[in-house]
Amino acid sequence: MHGGVHAVLDSVSDDRLCTIWNAFIFRGPRRGEMCALSWPEVSLDGSWFRISAYPHIRISAQIVEIAYRQFNEAPKQDSVCTVTLDSQTRELWREWQATQAREHEQWSGEEAWVESNRVWTRENGEPLHPDRISRRFNRLVGLSGPPRLHDTRHLPATLALLGKADIKVVQEWLGHSSRQITSDTYTSVLRQLLTAEAESTIAVVPRTEQKGSGRDKRCKEKEQVQAAETEPAAENEGPDEGLRPAA
Repeated sequence: MHGGVHAVLDSVSDDRLCTIWNAFIFRGPRRGEMCALSWPEVSLDGSWFRISAYPHIRISAQIVEIAYRQFNEAPKQDSVCTVTLDSQTRELWREWQATQAREHEQWSGEEAWVESNRVWTRENGEPLHPDRISRRFNRLVGLSGPPRLHDTRHLPATLALLGKADIKVVQEWLGHSSRQITSDTYTSVLRQLLTAEAESTIAVVPRTEQKGSGRDKRCKEKEQVQAAETEPAAENEGPDEGLRPAA
């Protein structure tokens, strides 16, 4: 699976929107949520006056596409969730901020910049259309990755669970309404985790290496006795019948 993730990352690494593809692969948002995300919902430094005192994004809206028309709606499952950002993602998002600022300056000179305050935009500041995101991703990835953008949603959850993240944490940042949904979706991964947990549990109490069980030892001793009884006696080990060497 890791090889597949590397292939996808390699396919999108040079794209203008490489940061959003990284977010899809490692944090698992829905495309409509990324289209609706605005900068006030992003905390890259974890300022204390924000909702949370750690770097995060707040998912509170999404864009839904119907016949290519866009509509604002509440997140799926009617749940607002907060997704923590790792250090690598924060660095990428800061670089994206700088890119967006340069584009703003360029377009302000000759063209009309569209002030949407959205995190992900076209070069002129216009918000991204959900369908445009999917088509761009599929074109970039081609045969090296998942056939649909939505399939990347399963990658971060699988990676997180294999990395021993708590399933409750994964449930919350995926926006699942219950832990059971997350558990049912990633049953195959959980089986691997349960096996690994069983091995790690028994490894907590180290045991000295044993050469064999008591039964094995008794069997080995019996075989040695039987072998000794069947071996021919050496000439100098014969019975002493009182004979003496000739003078």
